[in-house]
Amino acid sequence: MWGISALIIKFFAMRVSVVISTYNNPTGLRMCLLGMMSQTILPDQIIIADDGSDQEGYDFLTEAPFSSLPIEKVWHPDHGWQKNLILNIAVRHCHGDYLIFCDGDTIPRSDFIESHLSHARPKTFLSASAIDVPRHVYKTFTDLHITENHIFKHSFLTRVWPEANKHSLRLQPRSLEQALNLITWRYCVLRGANFSLWRNDIESVNGFDESYGYGSEDRELGVRLRNSGVASRWLKFSLMQLHLSHARTGYRDPSVVRMQRWKLRKLFLTRKMKVTHGLATACERSLATPESQYIHTSRKIMTRPPSILRFKTSQPNTSQPAPRKRHAA
Repeated sequence: MWGISALIIKFFAMRVSVVISTYNNPTGLRMCLLGMMSQTILPDQIIIADDGSDQEGYDFLTEAPFSSLPIEKVWHPDHGWQKNLILNIAVRHCHGDYLIFCDGDTIPRSDFIESHLSHARPKTFLSASAIDVPRHVYKTFTDLHITENHIFKHSFLTRVWPEANKHSLRLQPRSLEQALNLITWRYCVLRGANFSLWRNDIESVNGFDESYGYGSEDRELGVRLRNSGVASRWLKFSLMQLHLSHARTGYRDPSVVRMQRWKLRKLFLTRKMKVTHGLATACERSLATPESQYIHTSRKIMTRPPSILRFKTSQPNTSQPAPRKRHAA
């Protein structure tokens, strides 16, 4: 059953964009897009925000069945962890009024988009965590398992992974969903792998803070949104997805993580809302530096310009600088 917010978006022709971040993980991205294909409500636009992957293994994006999806891609050269920069560039290319974000190493349940829309409220961002699935388990998933949503059925997942019993409440029929969301409520938590908000709200704080490396870079946005008057909703039992678990080596610097956690605590006190280098100038700054220029590839012509109209969509460029190597995210 569609929620009020979902019906408003449908009947008032409001557009929905999904942003999927990725880095050197074509297998995970393929599984994520299979999940997107099975959605009860399809988005108007899917933008892949690629933080400098080499292009090996991504040919499937132009092949059936994925060629039928409204996929666009923004990519920039690999200069280390710059996820927030490529996300800002992706948001600049979104033409949706409502934006849903997920990582390319997650698989959304078939009602993922519908749930985000049905729980949407004015001046509010939504977020939730995912169920971490070990590598030896998700390696057994077939395309059919994903598109038919078998992987979210308690009987199926516990058969291939008995430890999934600890997630029984999230995998069972959703009769207690609202009560469980209330019990597990968390204040001002934004998980970058699973959140949504109105485009106007992310523009009001100038997007993601590009000075952040790995660690609290997503929660930082959530705090500034709260500082600006945007409420938060933690919906652990409604916004369902699986996370394809992997090692976090090569980009997780413990000293940087500690420093950014301290910065996050200060942010609650300073009530800061906007960042200087963010959404409004992300495209211009990238295009101004030859070795860092991003590439936007689209199979569809944009029918209306971004609300921050300070750039023109670049033509796809077939030559890409050789990226510096790091471990897949």
